[in-house]
Amino acid sequence: MPVRAATNWKPPAICLVVGLTLIAVPDPITSSIRSHVIDLARPGQRAVAELVVRLENWHPLERTASVTHDHQRDLEAARLEIRRLRIANSRLIERSSDVRTGSPRPPLITTDLVPARVLGHETIAAWQAGRILDRGHGLTVDSLVVEPGHATLDLGIDSGLARGQPAYAGRRVAGRISRVGRWTSTLQPLTDTRFRGLARLARRGRDRPVFAARGMLEGSGDGFCQLTLVPATEVVARNDLVYTDGRDQPGGWPMLYGTVVRAELPEGAPHWKIRIRPAINLEELQNVEVLTRTLNPQRINSPGVLAQ
Repeated sequence: MPVRAATNWKPPAICLVVGLTLIAVPDPITSSIRSHVIDLARPGQRAVAELVVRLENWHPLERTASVTHDHQRDLEAARLEIRRLRIANSRLIERSSDVRTGSPRPPLITTDLVPARVLGHETIAAWQAGRILDRGHGLTVDSLVVEPGHATLDLGIDSGLARGQPAYAGRRVAGRISRVGRWTSTLQPLTDTRFRGLARLARRGRDRPVFAARGMLEGSGDGFCQLTLVPATEVVARNDLVYTDGRDQPGGWPMLYGTVVRAELPEGAPHWKIRIRPAINLEELQNVEVLTRTLNPQRINSPGVLAQ
């Protein structure tokens, strides 16, 4: 047996009663009730109206397209900047490659350290006495160059030696060439009174010397040297080092003259009085290296180099 659905008749009946009542009541009362109902419903109507306006003005596809267009424009600008940087980088690489592969001009002057031996007293005496066999090569007594107080080296003009060339023993200054013969030459020691050389003071640092004031090193003639022309405003202390000073140092590093053993500053004096002990023992000197300078043959053979 089918079951009939239960119907709730109360809400329709209530609405019917209310409608009949509104019809029966006078117009002033009906108008008052209507106005109150409209006032109560007005907020909802405003909300619905605003929602309708928003829905009419909402264009999601157009906004998405605008944002996409802005992003596309930024992306294109970034791509152009990347391309510009790549072009600039390639140009820099080409320039650096040209610098590396380009052949620089050889130096005009070349330097070389020529090793030489110090002749002993017995050898010099035998030479002077004519007791050295030359086997017809013209080793005469007059070809031996000697000088009082100077060591004699076994190299001369035939080996490229010339007067004034500096001589070293390792990284220490021994002196400079004084007189030159065909086979031999003499060495002026740095303690000779006629010796002069640019010098620079230095203090011992952790890894390397710390250079300070400049001056002039002069031989004292008593086995020591003195450093002159160091201003009184400079700081000088015992055991400071004294190096050569100049641009044409072998290997680009200065050579050692010696060590400060005494530094005095007389009252009112403009310069220090500094006594230097040489770093080398000249009495035990057996070998030296003479610094020679010659014109680079590669520059001589280069066209147009010596045009002026």
